[in-house]
Amino acid sequence: MTIIQKRLVNAYTVLVMAKRMTLEEVPATPVKLEDDSDSTIRNEVEIEKAKREIEILTQ
Repeated sequence: MTIIQKRLVNAYTVLVMAKRMTLEEVPATPVKLEDDSDSTIRNEVEIEKAKREIEILTQ
């Protein structure tokens, strides 16, 4: 993922967690991950949201 794509994932994650946007509204733009696998911005937002929720709940 490029730096811009990472920033988009972070921004969309904040909006989804703040309930200002639904996950379905996040674009399904394809991205190439660092391990050369394919994903979408929507999938990465869903994963990042889960990571942040786990971090919050385990504190």
